[in-house]
Amino acid sequence: MRKSGVNRGHLMTLGICGALVAFSTSALAQAPNPYYPIRPDVPMQFNGRCAGEYAALGLSSGVLNIRLGPGTNYSVIGNLVPNQVIHVMDCQGEWLGVQNRRNGEQIGWVHARYMRRV
Repeated sequence: MRKSGVNRGHLMTLGICGALVAFSTSALAQAPNPYYPIRPDVPMQFNGRCAGEYAALGLSSGVLNIRLGPGTNYSVIGNLVPNQVIHVMDCQGEWLGVQNRRNGEQIGWVHARYMRRV
């Protein structure tokens, strides 16, 4: 099993075999679920038009931000690396809602321009 992690102040992102786990040590972001204590500000619905598996494209910055909502005005809660595959369950405009396929937890939102359907 391949693991990698980056700690930036109060936010820790951890990739395990291509799956993204993001958590915060900030008291404001704590919630009952130990795996995804940060909940998106904008709840997701199921949208069959855009639901499916997507992979992150390569970016000059090296990572794609995952945000609490569908817009750059929402906080960054994690990152995707190029070619990392995620499960999308919703879309709002140009934004895709990311879900943990194993347990159905909502993770956050990524911009569709930097993703490709696989």
